[in-house]
Amino acid sequence: MLTYDTTRNTRPDLSPEPAAALGRALSRSVRSHPSHERAALASALDDGLMPDEVAQILAGRPVAEAFPIRWGESPEAYASRAVSEMFVAYLQ
Repeated sequence: MLTYDTTRNTRPDLSPEPAAALGRALSRSVRSHPSHERAALASALDDGLMPDEVAQILAGRPVAEAFPIRWGESPEAYASRAVSEMFVAYLQ
């Protein structure tokens, strides 16, 4: 079972400059998930979507931007969910 620390960070010593650096590091780590994206693309092709259909669904966006990765989601679980969402997007 996953548990999360929900206490609020009340550190007054975190100045704006280090906070901005932390934000850049977090945003970079959130967007960069090549193993998740590879798994989703491979699964989409294995499940019958054609490369041009995937490109149309993504509309130039990375997979993780079009279908955000949930916290703690494994590449396999993400691939399954992302492909399901791709099919829904394709049918709409």
